[in-house]
Amino acid sequence: MSNIVITNKQLYQEFYEQHPDICIFSAPWWLDVTAGAENWDVILIRNKNNEIVATFPYMYKKGKFGLKQIGMPVLTQKLGPYIVYDKNKITEAKKITYEHEIYAQIIEKLPNYDSFIINFDQKYKNWLPFYWNGFKQTTCYSYRINNIKNEDRILSQYGRQKKQLIKKGKESLMFCMDLAADSFYTYFEEVIQQRKEAVSFSRSQFFALVEAIYKNNSGRIFFCCDSQKQIHAVNLTIWDLSTAYYLIAMRKQNYNMSGGTEFLVHETIKYVSEFVDVFDFEGSMLKGVEQSYRLFGGEQTEYYSISHTKNKLLALYRALRS
Repeated sequence: MSNIVITNKQLYQEFYEQHPDICIFSAPWWLDVTAGAENWDVILIRNKNNEIVATFPYMYKKGKFGLKQIGMPVLTQKLGPYIVYDKNKITEAKKITYEHEIYAQIIEKLPNYDSFIINFDQKYKNWLPFYWNGFKQTTCYSYRINNIKNEDRILSQYGRQKKQLIKKGKESLMFCMDLAADSFYTYFEEVIQQRKEAVSFSRSQFFALVEAIYKNNSGRIFFCCDSQKQIHAVNLTIWDLSTAYYLIAMRKQNYNMSGGTEFLVHETIKYVSEFVDVFDFEGSMLKGVEQSYRLFGGEQTEYYSISHTKNKLLALYRALRS
């Protein structure tokens, strides 16, 4: 009789099902699609009672020249640790000590790698054990609108031009849902080509992601069109238990001032407010994008990107590039 080996990923699936507050980007089904089922793994940390008290999912694959990389899958804002804290109130000092112990174990359990880059969730600000082990930190920003169930409050936070464009959009456009994945990707490709940029994910990968999102009731494709059925703006918004993420959004240049994007954002927020409390614009580091998101009245929220390069030649190359 052979022994049955239960993998960390199988244990993590059970853990994920028992902890519904885990972020969508760390969901096993999300990682299966965005990283590839064979390209991700997870570190599990247990307490003295053999209970899992922390997890650390990550993508692990070989890149150019066979370099081993721990990194972020496509379309994934954040990964990093998920920690189960003591339900009883503890002091801040004990909380930090607890985090230090967990992070030390995570670092010890990491597989061999040449480069490492993982974005932590915004609630995890303590990264000292990583610093002590030679890792670096870059502060990134997103904009988040909290308490989105209060429509009057969020409307009052919009910039004047945003309000004007929303009003313009309401007068001439229709809010629609569930645009076919193929139509969305074609629209997306056309906009990317207008910008002379490269597409970072394939049509088949996008189809698989949309299928998984709908299967798990974790997002929808939203769009708005005029009376001639011309699409002015599209977005794919996803959500977990508490937060909706503005994952992919596009509009064609000839509709820049139609109010389509602003109208669609507002209607999307209204829709997701039925079941989440927070709308996250999902990263806003580009200057032009940051300004647009900021004028929706969101709160600037920092999160940390933690990196480490072990390979000396790769470290030198990156230093020269920077």
